[in-house]
Amino acid sequence: MLNKLASSALACMVLSSTALAQSDPIISPTPFSSHYIATRLDLRKCAFPACGGYYVKAVNRALTRCADGTLRKECHVAVLNTKALPWSDADRAAFEQSFIPGQGLVRGQLVAVKGSTALRTDTLVISEGWVGQADSKPLGVFYQLKNSGIVCITTPCPSINETTLNYPISRNIHGLDLAASGAKPAQVEAGLNALGSTGVLAAGGHKTITGPAGQGQQFIASQFYLPFTPAKTR
Repeated sequence: MLNKLASSALACMVLSSTALAQSDPIISPTPFSSHYIATRLDLRKCAFPACGGYYVKAVNRALTRCADGTLRKECHVAVLNTKALPWSDADRAAFEQSFIPGQGLVRGQLVAVKGSTALRTDTLVISEGWVGQADSKPLGVFYQLKNSGIVCITTPCPSINETTLNYPISRNIHGLDLAASGAKPAQVEAGLNALGSTGVLAAGGHKTITGPAGQGQQFIASQFYLPFTPAKTR
């Protein structure tokens, strides 16, 4: 059903639990925010923060710009900083737990933070946290999906706006299948309801659909994500 989905797989493994960065100055921010996914734990045996934590990559990208400015297939992160978000420590811990089975995405920046010693800490400063809604591995290309605002009296209708994460590419498509991810009906309903507000992030591919108005493209999700909800707003 998915269009070349298997060949487009993006790995999603595990994310370790890390502490919030303190008020140390950021010294090498990347110029733009990106969407990241964890790839593996850092199991090297050396002193923190040089070792420990985990590795991330920018989704849909072959190379990711790391905190030290270099381009690599994946980048080391010692600390997850959520101070830009209205989260408690308990919220942060709960969000990190969703990363352990590879069930999360973040939007943020990879930066080097200077501490009290000469060591610099590879830090992922996040502005958004998203949690996977299905017990499935994300296969395919990652997108943000929202209502396009177009209403039709026939089908297929370009009612969904699709933006490729980490690329300035956007277009309207004609349908969305979140249930293909294997998520429960309540989660699928929540995802569809979010299209008119926050939108959803999703990985997947496309298939051609037909109707009275001709042919169109439907997105088939292998996994989709909704914004993490802090405990005080649930």
